[in-house]
Amino acid sequence: MGRVRLQIDDPALRVTLAAILRNGGHEIADTDADVVIAGQAEEAIEAARNGPALLIATAGDIPEAVRAMRQGVYGYIFLPLQPGETDIMVQRAISGGAAKEEPELLPLSEVEQRHIEMVLRHCRHNRSEAARILGIGRNTLWRKLRKS
Repeated sequence: MGRVRLQIDDPALRVTLAAILRNGGHEIADTDADVVIAGQAEEAIEAARNGPALLIATAGDIPEAVRAMRQGVYGYIFLPLQPGETDIMVQRAISGGAAKEEPELLPLSEVEQRHIEMVLRHCRHNRSEAARILGIGRNTLWRKLRKS
């Protein structure tokens, strides 16, 4: 899991979030964190300059949370806390904040060919079943296989 830094002034909320995060397998860190959870929008915006950040928000804070997200904050955790929400948001922020590898761009014919081969393997090379799953006729499948 990830290392989380809590920048929250409210001691009860800080202890509660720390317990929830530890229970989810996360580590609470003072420095070198994978994600920051802040109680104030400005703190979250500042933290977002260095990596993924989340903001704690109540219903009245939603406009401020949206403003913070426009300035780089990954998202917000809604109060009152909902079971599982904190862990999901932290995991998404960590994976969304990481550098993403550029997807391999292929010609459509190559994508189609790979998909046909995957369906054939799934069907143990039963061409009638593969054609049914692909939504094409057996003759069309045969022609597409012959092209490769």
